[in-house]
Amino acid sequence: IVVALGLKKGTPGKKKERPPWRELIFSGLIEGKNPRIALSYATAFVARSDLVILGIFLVLWGTTAGVEQGLPVAEAASQGARIFAIASSAAFVWLLVLGATMDRFNRVTGVVICMGVAAIGYLSMLLVDDPLAPEAIPFFILLGVGQISAFFGATTMISHEAPRLTRASVIGMFNMSGAVGITVSSGVGGLLFDAYGGGAPFALVGIMNGCVLLLAIVVRIKSPGAMPSAAGATKAGVD
Repeated sequence: IVVALGLKKGTPGKKKERPPWRELIFSGLIEGKNPRIALSYATAFVARSDLVILGIFLVLWGTTAGVEQGLPVAEAASQGARIFAIASSAAFVWLLVLGATMDRFNRVTGVVICMGVAAIGYLSMLLVDDPLAPEAIPFFILLGVGQISAFFGATTMISHEAPRLTRASVIGMFNMSGAVGITVSSGVGGLLFDAYGGGAPFALVGIMNGCVLLLAIVVRIKSPGAMPSAAGATKAGVD
């Protein structure tokens, strides 16, 4: 009710400026010609995967490890929730740092930084043998930092680059990319978990983050875009 009454209605422009429906339907794909928007779609694919992998497989990993160590199922599940809480708390604290610093960087540079941190955080799970051991806690802190970095970098990038008149269509395609990423990472991650152990799904997402990192570096070199502070003086999406 608050959202319905409080948010400004419709596209933030005059009605006569709005593109026709036929153009809006395909504008999410068409706007992908902008390399920074295409990068945003790629970051959404990975960032939403990061969030789901963390939520599903971290708790499952901790629970499975507890059961294997002879703990009752309820206590093992509690231990799995504990390590998820550690990662989530670290993500919350790191989000405050990101919010205070990322406007100092070019948005593509921000994605490079965020995806680099995310790749390190997820790949670090390969160094964890026992997720319930105290020495694993620093790795879960790093994992939480990496997860929120990917999510924050993806969101700020698309918020900056989405064109004014087709913003909703572009955001819709951004979210669709995330949904596809969730489907792929959940399915493949589950197979890897059963075949290779608890760290395997995180390694998968870490590699995916690394691939987007390389793409972001290329975009930063070839089409860096404007600094956030200059965004008001330029049109969103200008190359």
